[in-house]
Amino acid sequence: MEKYVMAALSLLLFSGFSLLAARAWQKRKQEQTANFVAPLEALDYFGELIAKSSGFYVATTYAENHLERISAYGLGARGICQILVFGEGVLIVRNGERPLAIAKSALDEISANQVAIDKAVEAKGLMSIIWSQNSISFATHLRIIDQDKRSQIQDAINSLLTPSETGAVSQ
Repeated sequence: MEKYVMAALSLLLFSGFSLLAARAWQKRKQEQTANFVAPLEALDYFGELIAKSSGFYVATTYAENHLERISAYGLGARGICQILVFGEGVLIVRNGERPLAIAKSALDEISANQVAIDKAVEAKGLMSIIWSQNSISFATHLRIIDQDKRSQIQDAINSLLTPSETGAVSQ
């Protein structure tokens, strides 16, 4: 009898903590939705395709805090993606989620990192695209396993940055 009481209590505690976690996630999502508008889903004009690669969408965070995931507008879900760099910006097409488009004018820099939110990889294994929208700076973190493809994407994005911006990634 005692083990059934303990099992029921454990189940009740687990359910309570799960509910609290879900409510906290929803509250954060609502606060973020109120703080900024939805990012672009497509570029106004695509132009020439400069580079393309498949990879993993890790997260979008605030640029100054890579440990705070943006959950608003579907940006919180990680997954497989296609990264397309056009003359007018970057398009990230994620499986099962809305696409994320970053116009050339919104690009601030690109960097290589090892850690973001809940992902740690080899040195310079994550690519972080820093971009701005309505004076809020974001970092979108991507993982491209193939080093040649990663270099191509980094070089293509660097070519979109104006010479006055410091965003060159050291290889």
